[in-house]
Amino acid sequence: MNGTLILTKQCNLRCRYCFESHEHVFMTEETALAAVDLLAGDGKKQGGISFFGGEPLLRKELIYRCVERVATAHPEKEFRYNMTTNGLLLDEEFLTFACDNRIKIALSHDGLMSRVNRLYADGRDCLALLDEKLMLLLRWQPKAFIMATLAADCVTQAAESVISLYAKGARQVNLAIDSRPDAGWNDDSMDELGRQLHIIADYIFAAFQEGKRISFNAFDEKILSITKQKPCHVCDLGHRKLYIDWDGAIYPCIQFGGLPEYQIGTVKTGIDEAVRERIHRRSLVKPSFCRGCALESRCVNDCACLNFQQCGDMGEVSPVQCTYQRMLIETADSLARRMLAADEAQFVERYLN
Repeated sequence: MNGTLILTKQCNLRCRYCFESHEHVFMTEETALAAVDLLAGDGKKQGGISFFGGEPLLRKELIYRCVERVATAHPEKEFRYNMTTNGLLLDEEFLTFACDNRIKIALSHDGLMSRVNRLYADGRDCLALLDEKLMLLLRWQPKAFIMATLAADCVTQAAESVISLYAKGARQVNLAIDSRPDAGWNDDSMDELGRQLHIIADYIFAAFQEGKRISFNAFDEKILSITKQKPCHVCDLGHRKLYIDWDGAIYPCIQFGGLPEYQIGTVKTGIDEAVRERIHRRSLVKPSFCRGCALESRCVNDCACLNFQQCGDMGEVSPVQCTYQRMLIETADSLARRMLAADEAQFVERYLN
């Protein structure tokens, strides 16, 4: 069983597109350790914990205690850890701990777009410090996953921002679009997004020709969906991962946090299997709009969580997300054909072997 622990809803930033409420609430040590024990008690050899927020590094000591709990109370369990952070509180001490305990760190960084998107509460941007922390993280975890979010009014900076992250040493970058219902996407901004994706593809191709091992996840997952018949996304709502809120309430995913009708248990009472299965079955209904689409198996249309966040309905896909997925598939396929023609052996090694 894998669980995401919401250590706090508080954050040291106020990013423009953030969906969090920034409530001044914090998970207690008692709740966190109960969550660890619950996740470790499923009888399986392996498990996983994701530290999340808000900003999880506001609760460094609690992270230390959770990892210690696994080591002392559940030594037979092989736990994988990861954390999503804005990175501003990273330091040598925590990175030493993370590497000693195999905590994979994913860093939110929008490249140059951070100047307008990733702001302190007083409106100042954090790009200079964020770049400093990015370089620090990459010294410890060279393959750390870097996650950029694209707001509609920053679309002309998308490619430049992604490329700037590679220039600073990042090897794995992903680009997600601001998926809030009121994000402001329209025909013009989506057309520009298509142009920006082609610029990124040109950069990835040039790096490929030079033998550089960098990954743009949004393209790679589409290519692998063909070369290895690997699904781009598997939602498996309520089964694959649990969302454990700061107060110990358990939900099937973060998008459902705080909604009583989607609560499936607590760390004290355990999981109500009947409720979990009922929600899971509802999530399996494919959006009618997607049935029969030639790209259905290469899209994220099965992500009930994303659909719920964007449309308020697990079985409905946002037109913006549909357009973005189509753009990604078309651009990734064009890139794959270019790479295959330029260096078949390298392409096979990367995407088949």
